[in-house]
Amino acid sequence: MKMYRIVIPAYCALLSVGKAFAQKPFTEGTIVYHVELTSADNRLFKGTYIFSFKNGQIRKELRLDNGYSDVTLINANRNTIYSLQEGDGRKFAIQLSMDDMLNKQRKFKGYVLAGEAKQPQAMAGQNVYKGTVVYSDSSMTEILYSKDWRPEVPYTWNRFPDAQFVPLRFAYKEDNGISMVFTADKMELSPVVTSIFNVPKDYKMISYDEYKQLSK
Repeated sequence: MKMYRIVIPAYCALLSVGKAFAQKPFTEGTIVYHVELTSADNRLFKGTYIFSFKNGQIRKELRLDNGYSDVTLINANRNTIYSLQEGDGRKFAIQLSMDDMLNKQRKFKGYVLAGEAKQPQAMAGQNVYKGTVVYSDSSMTEILYSKDWRPEVPYTWNRFPDAQFVPLRFAYKEDNGISMVFTADKMELSPVVTSIFNVPKDYKMISYDEYKQLSK
């Protein structure tokens, strides 16, 4: 009997370790979201939001059917973040504050993922589960997410800092009244060209304060 008392707990421990290591960081690949944006005056816009990942580097590219585009380059290894902007024939790479971005995410920390569905469904080539994210202020949002993967960089998704999952369908409303719905069409683990994470040579690198002065 003593042998069984030792072997059984050890076997259970191995199972729990195996389960923990089954979840993998999403280090390189692409997620393509279909986006629906509703403005504060109830105009609907559609487009794509492409997340590209490569070893601590993230490129977020939002393109809407009305011509609006926004590209953000995050390098967790160098602790830098740039926003690529075009206008009046000029191209700027605006250096943003990493601290500011992390401070904005702070109010979304400490959430609880509740009500997970027992059976997964298929989305973007992944098994996803339906659940509800409940924030510390009691606000909540429903999401579909992959439990097999987690972001390599903890601040990848602004509304889900420190996530131990990859959100593949989610929605939120900004303070300015803009609502956005994201639905993943594709999640692909594949090599990504390093150059897309670099600031293009034809973009002028400026600080955010300089950009604000130019925008006046």
